[in-house]
Amino acid sequence: MLHNPHLGLTETLQKLYDLAKSMADCVVPQEYGITVDEKRSIGSKMCATLLEKINFDLAIARTDNQVDMRYLINMDYSADLPINSMGRRVRSRLYFTSESHLHSLLNVLRFASAQPESVTSPLSVRGQEILASASELCYLTQVVIRLFEDTQKPAEDPRRFRVEIWFSPGATATPLHMAELHRENDATRFDTEKLQKISIDGLSCAQVEKYFAESIKEGKPKREEAPIEHPPKGKKDKASKEKKVNEEGNEGVDVAEDSVDDKRSDQVNEQKLKDAVVEETTKSVQEGSEGNGYRQ
Repeated sequence: MLHNPHLGLTETLQKLYDLAKSMADCVVPQEYGITVDEKRSIGSKMCATLLEKINFDLAIARTDNQVDMRYLINMDYSADLPINSMGRRVRSRLYFTSESHLHSLLNVLRFASAQPESVTSPLSVRGQEILASASELCYLTQVVIRLFEDTQKPAEDPRRFRVEIWFSPGATATPLHMAELHRENDATRFDTEKLQKISIDGLSCAQVEKYFAESIKEGKPKREEAPIEHPPKGKKDKASKEKKVNEEGNEGVDVAEDSVDDKRSDQVNEQKLKDAVVEETTKSVQEGSEGNGYRQ
């Protein structure tokens, strides 16, 4: 229907196309989670890197021009750019990504974390309805995050920076439309759904950054605990005895050491006593021999 309209199969395949599209509209969104918890969990894991980049760019965009030199205009192309203030910071960002990441990002925006005291979704009720009614994310699907600054408010006021989130499901042309008309002469094939605001009113940049930070934290893999090693079946009794000995603690070890020291001390004292007895006996024999006129 799209690549071979000259075959004349458009009318024949129209019913097949309608059935296939109905099935895809149901199945494709379920690939990224069936329940709300699954959609939130899968979305946080799949687009964690993208969320980190958006969060970082929001922080850069709301700072002054002297923070990061990487985002200044490249002066090598100054002659080709009709810009008067070449030293200003570039705050526009374009992200080109896949349909899977768009589904994941929209699920993160739609479904807030179930943890207590978590930040609520930045989307309005109307915005939730717009996303729920978008049956397909076509070519040129857009999610636009706009940052505004109110210079009349103090720098520490969180309302100084306001965010708006807009959405469009992309191209509106169908394969039937492309086959029936002369594509080269029909500009309507480039038509897309208009952008619609889906965020709540008065959404601050701090709220968005905190909401994304929670999602990024949820998406990071958790550390795996080391498995508990169990002793072989035949050595269970031996391991139990060793464990019991170890559980006796330092007190049992101190008692054993004291017993060894006492035994050594008794052996030393006994040897000293024997030496004293021998010495005394020898002395008495010598004195008795001299008294009787004998010489040794």
